[in-house]
Amino acid sequence: MCLSTGRDLTELVRPPRSLFINFPMGNAFGKPFDNAMQRGVLQSCLDMVVDCEVPGELRDLPHEWDVTFGYAPGKSGM
Repeated sequence: MCLSTGRDLTELVRPPRSLFINFPMGNAFGKPFDNAMQRGVLQSCLDMVVDCEVPGELRDLPHEWDVTFGYAPGKSGM
């Protein structure tokens, strides 16, 4: 079970089963202390372990990060 924040790379690697979440790298389960979000993402992972029937399946999670993020060389922060 792979939880990915890089959909394009996950499509290339094709793990046995994967979930993509459009969150910043290092934050795949959500923001710190957001227990409800973290629990929901974990539950989605566990559900896919049980109901995935197609090898290499990649599903998108519907969660959205509420702050704009992107890569900016030489800068840090979200």
